[in-house]
Amino acid sequence: MKFTKQQIFTLLAFIIIVLSNCNNQSEHKSKGYTMAVDSELTLLMRDMYNYYDTLKADILKGDVLKDIKTFQDIHTAAATSPEKISNELYQGLASIYVNSAKRLNRPNVNKRDAFNLMIDNCMNCHQQMCPGPMVKIKKLYLE
Repeated sequence: MKFTKQQIFTLLAFIIIVLSNCNNQSEHKSKGYTMAVDSELTLLMRDMYNYYDTLKADILKGDVLKDIKTFQDIHTAAATSPEKISNELYQGLASIYVNSAKRLNRPNVNKRDAFNLMIDNCMNCHQQMCPGPMVKIKKLYLE
């Protein structure tokens, strides 16, 4: 069986590509890449989002709301970058958020307005500290 120069070139190119990919994979293994682990604060904020998304639906249905969570751990949960939450700005914004969440538990408070104010406070903090989740947080607003 005879091969043309084009077929030999194609076969050699294929072998080089395969061998270089094998080499790259072994380099990745030897460098010890690890998966990032979510911080306590990241997990807490995901819980907050899920909880408030459910709460939003309850408000829209007109359900009676009792004992709404305020997520006080926002002050102490370990962050991916601890320096970001150890400063006065973060702690002050966290306090404002907690107070607005507590407001939702007060009787005779317009739940829709109080909820949107709380989301405003989440957005204000994220504007200053970590803007990435703002697109998702905006979805929590009540129209």
